[in-house]
Amino acid sequence: MALLMDPAEVPQGRGAERGGLMDPAEVPQLQWADPVSSSPRVYGRKQWRAVCKVLGNDNLLAEILVRLPPNPSSLPRASVVCKRWLGILSDPEFLKRFRKHHRKPPLLGFFEGYANRFAPVMDSPDRITASCFSMPKSSTPYSDHREYMGCRHGLAVLVNKQDRKTFVWDPLTGRQHSVDFPPGLDDAFTGNFCMWRAAVLCADAEDGHVHGDCFLSPFKLVLLCCGGYNTQAFCSVYDSVSGVWGGVFSTAVSRIISLLRPSILVGNALCWLISGGDILVFDLECQSLDVIEKPAFYYVTDGCFQILRMEGGGLGLAVLLDLTIQLWERKSNSDGVVGWVLLKKTIPLEGMFPRRMNSVRIVGYDEDTNVIVLTSMTGNFTLQLDSMQLKHIVKRNNICYDPFYPYTNFYTAARQGSRPGRGESGTNCDRTRSANILSWSNNLGTES
Repeated sequence: MALLMDPAEVPQGRGAERGGLMDPAEVPQLQWADPVSSSPRVYGRKQWRAVCKVLGNDNLLAEILVRLPPNPSSLPRASVVCKRWLGILSDPEFLKRFRKHHRKPPLLGFFEGYANRFAPVMDSPDRITASCFSMPKSSTPYSDHREYMGCRHGLAVLVNKQDRKTFVWDPLTGRQHSVDFPPGLDDAFTGNFCMWRAAVLCADAEDGHVHGDCFLSPFKLVLLCCGGYNTQAFCSVYDSVSGVWGGVFSTAVSRIISLLRPSILVGNALCWLISGGDILVFDLECQSLDVIEKPAFYYVTDGCFQILRMEGGGLGLAVLLDLTIQLWERKSNSDGVVGWVLLKKTIPLEGMFPRRMNSVRIVGYDEDTNVIVLTSMTGNFTLQLDSMQLKHIVKRNNICYDPFYPYTNFYTAARQGSRPGRGESGTNCDRTRSANILSWSNNLGTES
């Protein structure tokens, strides 16, 4: 229903002290657009008092506000209605309910190879730019030796090969956990030939926990090293609850781990693309490291392969041949043998772009929304594999092979948290974490 009222009828009550914003209880008899009839009618005071009674009850009002869309602009905009709404919307318990109600955080955009480069995917006023993030704390300029390795459950992971440290970073607050390399890997591989990869995931087992604000939750950190002149892969798991690394697992590999692809979480397994198309799989539950060979003998570059999480939660693979994407999935046959199956669905890219493309490559993928990122001579595009919707997110005049790391989160208010604990450091955002939700709306829709 739309609220219809002549501006001259707005009363100058307590709302005038808030710049003309009124509490719903201060509003007199108003005219509402009838949701059924096209002609408006005037409700009597009795009906309006019933509306005011609902809006005047904090619990009932919270039930309404929690159903706002999970878009970045929703809560900041609602918070300017009045101080009472601001108080409700900035309450940590409300924010927890808000995340639990929506369950799935939206895809805000992609980090372009580095922590200080971000490509938003949402339109204004929900457009989140790099200026909305707090960079990882560093004693040296950002061009230090930390490499961005990807993001999951609202947490990013970086690796500093020189200092032998990994960092789990919350982009919205700048807070970070610092974890030293496990001794078993650090002592064995000190040469420059080692290829390091890392992945992080929230390990909060609380019933009803919704990923997205997981910095203070338990997490697992997986560090992977391709050493032994690229003939062996080694990995170890760090548990934030115990604060220790587990044992070192290894398996033989034929080639290095692709530098252009982060890990993909499929069920209880983390999967990395091996250069050439094979897949390295670490099963978190079974604590095993294995290699799955690619489905066919393809002579294509790494930019033509992408590991997928299929609709049923299984392992899939997208293969880009010329301008057509083939989809493969691991399935069991009638004898119970698991193997690759070529799906009937193929995705022809010819004619989908604004102009004819001679060269297209895959540079990113979001496992939660089933969106891949393509690069071409006109920039970067997202392609939703279910709806086939294509969107131009970065415009440029050259093809760029930088990996695109997805970032999904509930962009709500300044995050609440405690003082930095063991291995944790903070930024100015920690000292102002009690700032109201309005401070987060300043950068919405602003180009970096």
